Amino acid sequence: MLRSTLIRTAIAGVAVLGLAGCGGGGDQLGNDNAGSSPAPSKVSSITVGSADFSESQLLAEIYGQALAAKGIEVKKKPNIGNRETYMAAIKDGSVDLVPEYTGAALAYFDKNSTETDPDKAYEALKKALTPGLEVLDKSPAADEDTIVVTKATADKYGLKSLGDLKDKNLIAGGSSEFKVRSAGLKGLKEKYGVEFKEYKTLDAGGPLSIKALEDNQIQVTNLFTTQSVIKEQGFVQLDDPENILPPNNIVPLIRTDHKSDDIVATLNAVDAKLTTDALTDLVKRIDAGKESADAVAKDWLAKNPLS
Repeated sequence: MLRSTLIRTAIAGVAVLGLAGCGGGGDQLGNDNAGSSPAPSKVSSITVGSADFSESQLLAEIYGQALAAKGIEVKKKPNIGNRETYMAAIKDGSVDLVPEYTGAALAYFDKNSTETDPDKAYEALKKALTPGLEVLDKSPAADEDTIVVTKATADKYGLKSLGDLKDKNLIAGGSSEFKVRSAGLKGLKEKYGVEFKEYKTLDAGGPLSIKALEDNQIQVTNLFTTQSVIKEQGFVQLDDPENILPPNNIVPLIRTDHKSDDIVATLNAVDAKLTTDALTDLVKRIDAGKESADAVAKDWLAKNPLS
C-alpha cells in the first residue's frame, strides 16, 4: 500500500464525482425485487469502483482492463472513499464490482466474527454477504493490517507486542476507521487493555500518518504489510497474539446481477496470478515511482497474460 510518498488520502472532489450516480445507478439491495436476480449468462458492461488508496485503485484498473480485453464495456469510478462509502455504492448499484479484502470485509458484514484463519475467514465472508452480493476466488496475494511504531519508540518503551502499549500514555493516529474498528483502537482496548492519551485523525496509512509517526507527533499508527515504507524507515511491527488484525486476502466483490461466467473466469484468473510480493512492487511503482495505476496495471497484464 502506501509509503512516505504515496497518496492514500481521499480527494474529496474525485470522491464526490465517483459517487455522483449513487442512488440511481441500479437496484437497491434489500428492496423487495432487488438483489434476487440470478447470475446472468452474459454481461455487456460493468462499472468498477475502488477505495481511496492506490492499491485499491491499481486492483480496480487490473480488473477493468482484464475485462475490457474480453470485450466487456468497462466504466470506472475510482477513489470512492472508505469501506462504508463504497459498500453503499455497490449495494445501490452505482458500481458493480470492487476489490476487497477478506478479513476486513468479513468484519464489515459480520461485526461479531473472530476468524483468524485465511480460508475460514473467506468461507465465513461468503456466508455473511448481503443477498445480491458475492465474492469470487480469493487471491494468494494479501495485504494485512499492521500496527507500527518507530524503532526509537520501541526501544524507549520496550515494545514488542500490542500488549506492551498498555499504560504508556502514547498518542495514536491514523484513519477515522482505525479509531472505531475491532482491528484498531476498539480491539486494542478490549483485547489488550490499551488506551491512548490522544487520537489524531489523519489518513489510512498515508503520508499524513507516516510523517506524524516520523516526527513523533504520534507514536502508534496502522500501516499495511505491502507498504515498503515499513522496511525503508525501519518501523517496528508489533506482534498481535490476540489476533485482532484479520487475514486480508485480495478478493473481488461483485453484484450477483453482473456475475456472468466470462467475468468470473477473467477475475479468478487475475487473482490466481497476483502475489503479495508482486503487489508490493506494483504499488511502490505508483507511490514512489509516480506511475499511474492505469499504466502499472497495463504493464502487469502484459507480463501476466490470462488464459
